[in-house]
Amino acid sequence: MDKEQKTKQYADLADEYLRQGRYEDAVALYRQLLDMNPDNESFLLAMAWAYHDSGNLSQAIMCFEHLLDRELQREVFTGFAFDELVRIFKETGQHKRLIAMCERVNAIQADDIGLLGELGDAYLRGGDVVKAIEVFKKMTEKEPDDAVFFCHLGQAFIAAGQFEHAEEAYDKAAEIEPSGTSLFFIKMAHAYVEYSQYEKAEKAIRRCLSLSPDESLYYLYLGDILIARGLLEEAETAYKTAVRLAPSAAGAYYNRLGNALTKAGHLHAAIEAFQEAICADSANPFYYLRLAEICSSVGLSDEATEAHKKAEAMKKR
Repeated sequence: MDKEQKTKQYADLADEYLRQGRYEDAVALYRQLLDMNPDNESFLLAMAWAYHDSGNLSQAIMCFEHLLDRELQREVFTGFAFDELVRIFKETGQHKRLIAMCERVNAIQADDIGLLGELGDAYLRGGDVVKAIEVFKKMTEKEPDDAVFFCHLGQAFIAAGQFEHAEEAYDKAAEIEPSGTSLFFIKMAHAYVEYSQYEKAEKAIRRCLSLSPDESLYYLYLGDILIARGLLEEAETAYKTAVRLAPSAAGAYYNRLGNALTKAGHLHAAIEAFQEAICADSANPFYYLRLAEICSSVGLSDEATEAHKKAEAMKKR
């Protein structure tokens, strides 16, 4: 059997092992395939995913890092391994490794503004807001007509507590792209919420509503922020306004309200919200299950049992 035939046989068998979930066996074959074909990156990639799917993240990262080393040696940077490592480091909270990798890649691919954005985001996630601001300022200087870059800069200013500069950045985004003004203010509100600046988040959402007073989703966002502020009556009013504007979505909206109240620890108010969801859409078993869960958690066992029975009965139809 020549090398080409052996390679195909091993590769087919390794693929079959992957389909069967026999990851260790697949890895062993990919190692042999790489010994026979050291320049074949598809085998290295497959081995990385075999490690990843088996839960061996450290070995998967090592494989992706080897692929990244090869990507950085080419004139055209494909960035596939880089993208996977960014995703893994973000998901696992490995911010130092994320920053180090982004710094390394940007040192080599200095003209790629997308990679520069990943570096800024890495700094932001890692808590180095000063460097994040520097990076995003550089991006706005390179591309002064890109509204999104000003939103990134605004978020970094919020993280740094420089709220006046943040407002200026988001306003600049709106100036550049007036049609996206509401979206930019939504981004600003989300950034304020992320850093627990709920009053400022409320003001940002109300700016959206001043532009689009009939947009039901904005009232949902407003309601969520008001719940975070502990203003439950105002939050319920916001949700009711959303329902009035989009009555066909009433069940989903009240279910969202119930979930938001539950997350904030307002369980009795959440019960009322799930009851409203059921009134709006009594054929949805999920709403009964949510009601049963919350009733059970506050000791309303009879109500929980009744709601659960109704949900189960619907499933059998």
